Amino acid sequence: MAKLILMSVLFMTITLPAIAARDPHPVRGLKKAILWIVLFNAAYTYGVLVWVPRLGFG
Repeated sequence: MAKLILMSVLFMTITLPAIAARDPHPVRGLKKAILWIVLFNAAYTYGVLVWVPRLGFG
């Protein structure tokens, strides 16, 4: 489980900007990529601080 949590960071670091890059407007695509990365990092931080200790990894 811990390995999957760590691999999710790698996967999302590649996937989110790739999805945002398909936007026809470059500036809007950049803003989407930055927003999605920030939201993912916030969710990941919450998960690491709250869920991981509850699952018994910490």
